[in-house]
Amino acid sequence: MTVKEYIESYSPRYRGHTPGHKGKLAPGDITEILDNFPGDLIREAEKRAEALYGAPHLRFLTNGSSIGIKASVLALGEDYITDGYCHRAVTEASRLARVSCLKLNNPTAENGLPELTTAEMLKKAMESSGIKNAVIQYPDYYGRTCDLESIASVVHGRGGTLICDSAHGAHFALRPDLFPTSAVALSDMCNMSAHKTLGAMTQTAFLACRREWREKIDEKLDDLGTTSPNYLLIASLESAVIEAQEKKSDYDRLKNFSDELRAQFTCLENDDFTRLVVDFGEGNGERSAYLLKGYGVVCEKYDNRRVVFILTPYDEGEELKVLVSAIKKTIKDLK
Repeated sequence: MTVKEYIESYSPRYRGHTPGHKGKLAPGDITEILDNFPGDLIREAEKRAEALYGAPHLRFLTNGSSIGIKASVLALGEDYITDGYCHRAVTEASRLARVSCLKLNNPTAENGLPELTTAEMLKKAMESSGIKNAVIQYPDYYGRTCDLESIASVVHGRGGTLICDSAHGAHFALRPDLFPTSAVALSDMCNMSAHKTLGAMTQTAFLACRREWREKIDEKLDDLGTTSPNYLLIASLESAVIEAQEKKSDYDRLKNFSDELRAQFTCLENDDFTRLVVDFGEGNGERSAYLLKGYGVVCEKYDNRRVVFILTPYDEGEELKVLVSAIKKTIKDLK
């Protein structure tokens, strides 16, 4: 039995327990039953995710990917270096752990985006600061990936620990023939947002770690997390893992679509074909995003000149046609 099946089969004649809506708001919103929710079902679901990612240990998160970063830093308990463009959760984690977070000064590239962290940048910062640990973003929000293998070599060569913020890279492990190497394989601890690129509900994520970090990670997740997780979110994580395996072949279709779109429009060159970054020209990013919205297309984000879209196996043919049409109309409107 899966977590989802357990929730769907739960139908007592009277619910004498929380939540207070007693199933009227959402029948599947249940809490621990008698002593506890059948934790063995959750652990079995996590084991399936471990197999998918090749992770020695993996936990389901219902507090978002940010809690994975914070739990990892708390488990580390030491100073670390991070990207100049890191997510806010990385610096928030240093305050929680009461350790120092040294941000790199990533220079701005010709395309207006920060240069990705390199092993050389990190090595110099480690030599000058004496810090041996790092928290690295991989990929970034634009689908760009740094040379994580070289970075891992630098960190581990100094006896340090590498934590990877792979919030936008949960799909990499599904098709190693099409995507960059999954961060799970190269880092000591790695958070991945299941809701960003997989078919899970918002606020769901995974935290994978090497076996030697298991006890500390579990302890810190308990310290940060709730004793009343939403089991609908856990069921969503379980389903996302199952469906990710079923939908692997869809990435061939998406790759073809991405290649065709990139041939038609000016796009940022990146390492993840599912992250479409369309360049509408200097100063046109925000205007383009709102013009697209007028045509029924809502983006992930925009900057001064670019608009970012995320492709997943849940994108269907007719929806993708709408995207192409809206881009064409927006380009025409800008002239």
